Amino acid sequence: MRVLLFSCLMVFVFGCKTKQQAAGQDCGEFGIVKDFGDLDGCGLLIELDNGVLLNPAKVAGGFKLKEGQRINFSYKKLPDMASSCMAEKAIVEITCIQEVNDGTSGNNDCVDTENPFAVDWMDKAIDIHNPNQIIKYKKGDGWAYLFRGIPMSFLYDCRGKLICETRSNHDECYEEYLAKFGKGKIIWQGEGIWD
Repeated sequence: MRVLLFSCLMVFVFGCKTKQQAAGQDCGEFGIVKDFGDLDGCGLLIELDNGVLLNPAKVAGGFKLKEGQRINFSYKKLPDMASSCMAEKAIVEITCIQEVNDGTSGNNDCVDTENPFAVDWMDKAIDIHNPNQIIKYKKGDGWAYLFRGIPMSFLYDCRGKLICETRSNHDECYEEYLAKFGKGKIIWQGEGIWD
C-alpha cells in the first residue's frame, strides 16, 4: 500500500513539473515571426528584439509559426544545417515556445532594444515623429524611449504607449519623468542639428 501511495505521489509531482515546462513559462528570448518569402530560399524567420534573424528549422511540440506572432522562446543553434536563405544569423531548433499576446502579458511585452527599426511600434513612431534622436531610459523594471525632435519630443513606455509630449526642460513631462530617469543612452541618431 505504501509503495502504491508513494508511486502515485511521484507521478503527481513529476507530472506537474513537466506540464509547467511544456507550457513555456519563461523560455528566455522574445521575437516576432516575419515572412521573408520574397527573398530567395527564405520563408518565416524569427526577428529578435535586437534585429537578429533566426531561421527555425525545427519547432518543439508541433507549434505552428504564423506571420506577425510575438513569441517567447528558447533555441539551440544547428551548425550542421545549411540554408539557401542567407538572411538569417543562424539556423535553429526551437526548444521552448509560447505565443505572447501584445498588451496582455505584463512585463514580457516590454521592449529592451538598441535597434528601433527592429520593433514595429518604434519603426512606426519614427515615421510619425521624424525624430533626430532616440534615447533609451531605465524606467522602473522596464524602459522608456524618448523620440527627441524639434520642437516636440515624445516619450513612450517600452510597450509603445505614449506617456507624454515635451517641448522643453521645464514642462510637466520633463519634470514628472525625464528629470527622474537620469542619464539615458542614445540608441539612434539621425541627421540634423544633433550631428
